[in-house]
Amino acid sequence: MKTEELIDQYNQGNRNFANIIIEDTNLRGLTLNSIDLRGAALKGVDLSGASLIDANFAGADLTEANLRGANLRDANLSLADLGWANVSWANLTGVNFSQSNLNVTNFSGANLIEADFNMASLRGANLRGTNLRGTKLFNVKTITDADFTGARKLDDSLKSFLCSIAEGSHPFTKNLTKQTLGC
Repeated sequence: MKTEELIDQYNQGNRNFANIIIEDTNLRGLTLNSIDLRGAALKGVDLSGASLIDANFAGADLTEANLRGANLRDANLSLADLGWANVSWANLTGVNFSQSNLNVTNFSGANLIEADFNMASLRGANLRGTNLRGTKLFNVKTITDADFTGARKLDDSLKSFLCSIAEGSHPFTKNLTKQTLGC
């Protein structure tokens, strides 16, 4: 699907774009609230600064996507692949990341209030300076090689749990995961 076609159909009220293929495309700054992109192939797409409130990306391929500064409040990203994606400075409040691949994903500065990481893989993820208030990380698959430097609002019981599973060092910052958590 071409970018113009997607925008036209969205503006006409269509919200169902499940399973579309729209890779390496510029969708920067668009308002696409409540869009359904389940199972979509969105590898390398630029959605930086976009408004994607309540969007459904369940099972979507967002590898290497740019979502920097996007508003994804209450979006569904369960079973999605965001490996090597950039979601820095994004509003990810209430986002469902259950069972997602978040390996080497850049979350730096993101708002992750009450985000759900049930069985998600955060291997090598950059969580520097994130807001983790109420974030559900107790059943995360892995945080090996992740960097939590300067992460805020991490309660004591969650910190204790994360310290118990922390290992390795971030692939770029070289910071030890345990040290970044203050273990």
